[in-house]
Amino acid sequence: MYCLSIEQINQISPYKVEAASDGNSLIFQTQYGLTYEVGFVEDYTFFDENAYQFFIVEKNGKRFLKDSLVRATVWAIVETFFQENCNVLLYVCDTSDGKQAIRDRLFEIWFYEYEKQQEYVHLAAKVESDAVYYFASVILRATHPQLDEIRNAFELFTEEMKDKLA
Repeated sequence: MYCLSIEQINQISPYKVEAASDGNSLIFQTQYGLTYEVGFVEDYTFFDENAYQFFIVEKNGKRFLKDSLVRATVWAIVETFFQENCNVLLYVCDTSDGKQAIRDRLFEIWFYEYEKQQEYVHLAAKVESDAVYYFASVILRATHPQLDEIRNAFELFTEEMKDKLA
């Protein structure tokens, strides 16, 4: 996992964020007793360098409750991720339970409600295969020096996804 400053995250996060016991992700608990794990894993599937796949999961499989503090905490983590480097964030929605469209929609809403979203570029794609939809998104700073190359790489990535799934 990409190491982030927990202290910096907690200065702007409504929920207290801690390193997971294995040191490979971050965790936080909500006022409703849900425990979320968030992390970044280096990814080479669509861009050669400085790309990380982002994940967020409720650790105990509990049902998601509408809680704006979860969104704010996730954005505190993501914001710190981008403040500390010039990386690219890839988010692919989990398809294991058929709720990938809901996850994609929630991620879109969170992005467009984020007060600093104008500082970022959000690229999104939907690929269909055998009546299953796959959703992927990329977020990077609008000032990223390789913005055009990343945009092209993401388009190529989604085309390759379509070819592999066809």
